[in-house]
Formats: sequence, C-alpha cells, structure tokens
Amino acid sequence: MDLSKLPLFAMASKRMAWLAKRQEVLSQNVANADSPGYVPHDLKAQNFRAMVKKTQTAIPVSMARTDAGHLAPRHEPAKFGDGKSKETYEIAPSGNAVVLEEQLMKVSETQTDFRMATSLYHKHIGMIKEALGRRGG
Repeated sequence: MDLSKLPLFAMASKRMAWLAKRQEVLSQNVANADSPGYVPHDLKAQNFRAMVKKTQTAIPVSMARTDAGHLAPRHEPAKFGDGKSKETYEIAPSGNAVVLEEQLMKVSETQTDFRMATSLYHKHIGMIKEALGRRGG
C-alpha cells in the first residue's frame, strides 16, 4: 500500500520536506553570521489552505445541527495572525544582517514543527495498523 497516495500522508510528507529544507537554509544563516554583507534567507511559508483545497473531495461536507442544544455552525472563517515576520532589525557595520537569536528561534520553531509532523505521521500509521489488526506491542 502506497501511503503517499493518501492525502493526509502526502501533506505530512510535503510538510516534513519543507521543514527539512527550511532547517538547511537557517543553518546556512547561522553559519554565515560573521560573513561581511551576508543577508539571512528564509523559505516562503506554506499555504495550508491551498494544500487542503488540493486534497478535498468533490463532495461538500458541512456541519449539521441535529439537536437544539448543539451550537450553531459558524460560517465565517476563523481569523489568525497574518504570519508576516518583521524585517531584520539589526545590521552589523560589516553589512551582515544575521541576528543569531532570531535565527535560533526560527531553528527551534522548525524543529518543534518537524517533531509534530513526524508524530502525526507515526500516529496515523498506528491507526491504520490498528484497523488492520496488525498492532504490535
């Protein structure tokens, strides 16, 4: 069974590949923290909404209120932060714009996101094994 064909596993794989590439870019930023004129780089953030739209089926699914005690579904999308990061706020006299603290925070965030993605991947593999009756101790 090719798990990469399943939408959830395909999205998790894409996320892990993006996070690995981001870690590579951030490590280059840290390595060049003392290089004159070096400007730090980062990857364009993934658009989760677009990724989900690609994997949605043609059958529309909507929430239904089956009991008067249930909360009514909200139709407006939830609002989150804009995801824009501030411009680099410090440039060394040599022209280097790498702020180590900023880069290390991004590295830590990327590492945490990668752990979450691999954990979700592992949990879903476990669920499939459980459904097939192949759960190992």
